[in-house]
Amino acid sequence: MGPRRAAAARRHPPGRLVSPGLSGLLLGVDVGGSKTAVAVADAGGRVLFSGRGPGGSPDELTERGCLDVVQATLTAAGAPTSGYAVAALAVAGVDQPDEEQALAAVARERGLVVGPDEGGVLSVVNDLFAVLRSAADTDGSAGARGIAVIAGTGTNAVGLDGEETVRFLSLGPVSGDWGGGADLGVAALGAACREEDGRGPATALTAAVRRQYGTASAHEAVLALHRGQAAAGSERHLARAVLAAADAGDAVAVELVRRLAREVADFAAASAARLGHPLHELPVVLGGGLLHARTPRLTAEVRAALLQRDPAVADSSIRYTDVPPVVGSLLLAFDAAVASGSLPASARPSPAVLATQL
Repeated sequence: MGPRRAAAARRHPPGRLVSPGLSGLLLGVDVGGSKTAVAVADAGGRVLFSGRGPGGSPDELTERGCLDVVQATLTAAGAPTSGYAVAALAVAGVDQPDEEQALAAVARERGLVVGPDEGGVLSVVNDLFAVLRSAADTDGSAGARGIAVIAGTGTNAVGLDGEETVRFLSLGPVSGDWGGGADLGVAALGAACREEDGRGPATALTAAVRRQYGTASAHEAVLALHRGQAAAGSERHLARAVLAAADAGDAVAVELVRRLAREVADFAAASAARLGHPLHELPVVLGGGLLHARTPRLTAEVRAALLQRDPAVADSSIRYTDVPPVVGSLLLAFDAAVASGSLPASARPSPAVLATQL
C-alpha cells in the first residue's frame, strides 16, 4: 500500500541551529493505529518541524508501508525525510525484538538516519516506551522505572526497572487482550443487537450504533459490516459513545467501562509482579486515546481497579500523559544521543518545554 496523505503539519520558524556536540537533527516519531506524529528538533531542544498524519502501524501496512507514512508525514511538515543524526521511532504493533529489527532495517535502507560511520543513531521501540518517557523527569530517570498501559485502538503494557523490561504479546483476543477501541465498539454493536432481538437489556448504545451507521436498526449496521458495505474497522469509532454512555449512567456501558478498567489494572499488576515489585512501588502511566480522554467514569473505575489490586497505590503514582506521545519519542531520541556520547545529559529538554513548541 502506498503512502497516505499526511495532515496537520506545522513548520516552525527558521533560526540558528544549536548543536552542542551533535551535528544534525533529532527526529521523534509516534506511530499509532489511527495517527502518526513527527517532531524534529536541533540539539539545543528547539523544535523545528512537527506534523500529524494517518495511522501507520506495520501490522496493517507492513514495515515499508509504515515508513511510507512516516516519510509522507515528514514531507507534509516540511521536514527532511532522511539524513537525521538521531531518530527514535515509537510504533504501535512493534511488540517483539524481531519486529523492531525489521522496521529498523527498512528505516536504515531508506536513509532515515546517517550511517553508523557518521555517528547515526536509530532506535525503534513499541509506542508504550514513548508514553512512559513522556511522563519522565527532565533527566530521564523516571522513565527508567515504571509501568505504562495504553488503551487506544488496542491495549498493551510495558514495565521497566533499569535494564529489566516486561512486555506482552498484545495480539488481541488470541493472546488474551481486550479493551481497545475496536473491542469496545464490537461490544457496543453486540449490546445493541441483543437489545433489539430481546436477549439483552435496553441501552443507549443502540441509538449510538444507529446514529453512527445511519441505519434504522443495529442489525442493519452489523449486516453492513458483515457484507463489507460499511468501512472495516469503523466499529472502533463507537468507543467514545461507550464512554459517554457510561458517564451518563447507562448500565450496559458502565459494565463495559468497568471491564476495561479491570484489564488496565491486570496489565499494571502483572507488570509489577514480573518486575518483582508490589504495584504501589512503581508509577503507572496511562495513555492511549481512551485513557487520555480522562472521562469521569473510566478514570474512577481505573483508580478503583488499581486500588483493588493493591490498596497501597497512591493517587500520585497514577499518572496520565499530559503531553503528546511524540514528545516522548523525541525525548527517546535525546536519550539515544546522550547514550552515544553525542550530547551531555544536561542537553535533555523537559517534556513540557518540547510540548509547548508543538
